[in-house]
Amino acid sequence: MENEVSIKRPRKWVKTLTKTLLLGSVSVVVLLLVAQIIWVFSGSNEWKFVGEKNGVKVYTLKSPGSDLVQAKAVFRVHSSLTGIVKFMQSEDTCKDVGCYEERIVDQEDDQLRYDYFRMDLPAPFRPRDFSVRVHVYQSPRTKEVLIDYSAAPGKVPLNDCCVRVTDMNDTWRLTPLGNGEVEIELIMNLNEGGFIPHLLLNMARPKVMYGLSGLQSLFSEEKYQTAKLNFIQEK
Repeated sequence: MENEVSIKRPRKWVKTLTKTLLLGSVSVVVLLLVAQIIWVFSGSNEWKFVGEKNGVKVYTLKSPGSDLVQAKAVFRVHSSLTGIVKFMQSEDTCKDVGCYEERIVDQEDDQLRYDYFRMDLPAPFRPRDFSVRVHVYQSPRTKEVLIDYSAAPGKVPLNDCCVRVTDMNDTWRLTPLGNGEVEIELIMNLNEGGFIPHLLLNMARPKVMYGLSGLQSLFSEEKYQTAKLNFIQEK
């Protein structure tokens, strides 16, 4: 009889512990789901200052209904407008910024073309490939230049190598300040797609933006300093 009691007590304790752990797990999942829903529908739809490093000011914007934030960087470089645009259109740009297999898919004129390139992500995430429409526009009055990168996923057949990015609308705004300086405003508005926790992407956005300070060394290369483009005016 004593042995039966001693056996039943541990079994009852294990059953109680299992039930408690199960209820606790369910509670955690429910809380995470509620937190996710609250996060998705939150947001002021306004830019908020995150910080500044090496002259790069970073902002983020959270829109209600989206769980991905947009990121904005504002910084200044010593360069001509032409040099920056030439850099953006150069075949060497991809390897300079960490992507590869860049090629021009279609070019309608000097200011509108379609590009393709790939970019690796840290393991275990698959590489991403981009098919984008690149449009360069300069205001005749202010000489401000706007370079728009928007997803054009159907322009290139899908490739099993990668996850095709289908949601992208990044803009580079170049504002001449005089004295050889240009203010650059980059707005990153994209969804890398595939399986990547959006929390990781939101945390990585500002870090990527701070790295833009390294562009100055690239803009200073002679091939960009001496570049000429007939559709860009400096003054």
